[in-house]
Amino acid sequence: MSILDIFTIVLAVIGVFFMVVSAVGILRLPDIYLRMHAAGKSATLGVTAILLAAGLHFGSWELFRMVLLVALFYVTAPVATTTMARATYRTDTERNYSLNFDDLATARAQRNAPSERRQ
Repeated sequence: MSILDIFTIVLAVIGVFFMVVSAVGILRLPDIYLRMHAAGKSATLGVTAILLAAGLHFGSWELFRMVLLVALFYVTAPVATTTMARATYRTDTERNYSLNFDDLATARAQRNAPSERRQ
């Protein structure tokens, strides 16, 4: 077994660990926002480690393709998570959580406030 094989196995184990943590977080956390946090953070790290392990296992060209996939995932995952959070916030009528500062409510109040025009 070479060093590359050992490194590939370690990356795969780290990736699987973070994917399991993400799955448990999605199942066990009480709030939709906490679930999205578990899916967004640990799943991103898990997918990254698994893709890099696969790229190392299959060779240099595949490693390049996996790095491109990781970059694509890092670009699209935060946008998708933010979009889901905003959609949940707008459709959730029973807000069973407490926020220290609600940016979206402040922005909505400023947008809906009658504008004062100087004449």
